[in-house]
Amino acid sequence: MNLRRLLGCGVFLLAAGAGIFTWHHFAPPETREKIEAVTLDAIDLARENRSAPRELVFWLDIIADKIPLTRGKVVEPGAAIEADAMVLGGTPAAREKLVFLENKGYLAGYDEQRRNPAWVAYRVFPPKYKAAARPEKFEPDPRTRAKVDASAYTNSGYDRGHMAPNHAIAVCHGPEAQRETFLMTNVAPQLHGLNGALWKALEERVLDRYTRRYGDVWVVCGPVYEKGREPRRIGENVAVPDAFFLVISERDEQSGGLRTLAFLVPHRELRASEDPSKYLVSVRDIEARAGLDFFPKLPRAAQDALETAAAKRAW
Repeated sequence: MNLRRLLGCGVFLLAAGAGIFTWHHFAPPETREKIEAVTLDAIDLARENRSAPRELVFWLDIIADKIPLTRGKVVEPGAAIEADAMVLGGTPAAREKLVFLENKGYLAGYDEQRRNPAWVAYRVFPPKYKAAARPEKFEPDPRTRAKVDASAYTNSGYDRGHMAPNHAIAVCHGPEAQRETFLMTNVAPQLHGLNGALWKALEERVLDRYTRRYGDVWVVCGPVYEKGREPRRIGENVAVPDAFFLVISERDEQSGGLRTLAFLVPHRELRASEDPSKYLVSVRDIEARAGLDFFPKLPRAAQDALETAAAKRAW
């Protein structure tokens, strides 16, 4: 889609907005969600096009945020939230013993048996720093028994897939924090057709689009393994995940309400242009698959409200 058509689409959507709003307002409840879905499908033709101008995407995102189907469920946390905490609602609790690793720009729970992080948590916000040059190499982490070396991935067919992303940590937390994203305790084997495509697009979406609209955004991500089956191993006995999860949360500064998106992305080649909403699941689905408990410091009622239903649309 060329620039002229994208701009034309944007103008049409804005002009049609008032009429759609009126129709939606007076429609019966069972019709409203259908109207919202059709409206969002039209908006997404432009805003999810990777060639769309950044400002057009921003304003279409603002419109989409006003539509209940995208806005989703906003939950009162029922407990004090530390605005500058690296992880929202407490670090994930795990069924298995993990090594807790604290870094300047992210936290990790490291799985010595699988030789990958089980989870990585970080907070991003509108960038404060200019990105420094990408570090030249990955480093073993002396805080673990495994001390996996970067050479474990050589000729394996897999990228050293960042969990806490290099660029986002660099521009939010600075060059020293960026260097720590190149510790081997922050990576897991990822096919390049995922790492450099849909997974990268999701990371960019959080940094470029969500922080601009919501300010602070919290992310927990990590690998998932098929239950009842030993995972494939590469060098130094590093396990290859079957999927990856991404749990994204934001907090409304005025109301204090929380919203969450949970993605479960299969470990296969997926284009950057894929519709991310196809991979939305409930937080409870991820907890069951990954053996983790998210938001453990929130009251049970708040956890239930945040975790039991999958969002219907990506923000």
